[in-house]
Order: sequence, then structure tokens, then C-alpha cells
Amino acid sequence: MGAKIIYTDKRKELLNEIILNNDPNELKGILTDYNNFHKYVKNWQRVNLDEFIKKFSEKKAITSDTYNVTDNRRKIKFFDDGFEYEISCAIGGQYFRIQRQAFIDSNGVKHGAEYVGIDLKPPKVPGGLRKQAAKELFNHLTHFAMTHKKGTV
Repeated sequence: MGAKIIYTDKRKELLNEIILNNDPNELKGILTDYNNFHKYVKNWQRVNLDEFIKKFSEKKAITSDTYNVTDNRRKIKFFDDGFEYEISCAIGGQYFRIQRQAFIDSNGVKHGAEYVGIDLKPPKVPGGLRKQAAKELFNHLTHFAMTHKKGTV
């Protein structure tokens, strides 16, 4: 079973629970993700989640089909034990982000968690951009619309 199917099944289950619970805070978070997805998706790179994870496997990032899957009732996260990256999928909109986990480098310097691009590197944002424009470009480079192969979920 691929990540896209796991995501789709878990997403349906969570959306049903959230709607039944009628919790205004949870509904607001889902609606925010839904609105942002529809507002920005046309500018995001489209990526097949399963094919992307398959590439990860070749880099030994995800080592098997038995992923650790967690959720905070707004995002579904995929990671493997000792995994350098975490894939965070929104429930309100079908998109995902990749986050490199915090680490300590060979010089003993601690680096915080950060979102990365599809190449697993932090995106380069020109220094001349103002705060909002820099944030929008960064988000454009670190959000990916999920696609799927024909005949799959």
C-alpha cells in the first residue's frame, strides 16, 4: 500500500470524525488549509507522492512500505525511524511539504528543522525581496500539489 492510499484513507476517516465532532477549532484549521490550497495550488509544482517517496527509498530515506504515520487532526505525517525528512500532508487540501528534521552537524552546531524543496535542499530566496514577497516565494517553492497515476486513488 502506497503513501497516497494511506493518506487518502486516513484523510477521509479524519474528515468524517472532525465533521461529526463539530469542533470549531478543528473545522477552522481544515477550512484554512482548504482555502489556501485553492488559492495557491495553480502556482505549486505538481508531484506524485508515491513516486517521490520511491525516489526517497533509493536514497535510503524511507526504507520500507511500513511508514510511521501520525496526525494532529490537520496534517498527516509520514516518516521512518532515523528518517532525516518528514513528509507533512494537509487534510484540508491535497498538498504536502517536506521538512528536514533538526540535526547537529559535524562541528557540533545545532540546526533547526526547516522546509525544503523537492530536491531536498532549502530553497534559495533572493535577499532583495521584502518580507511578504520572500515568504510567498518560499511557500511557492516548498508546497507541492499531490497528483496520482491514472487508475489509482
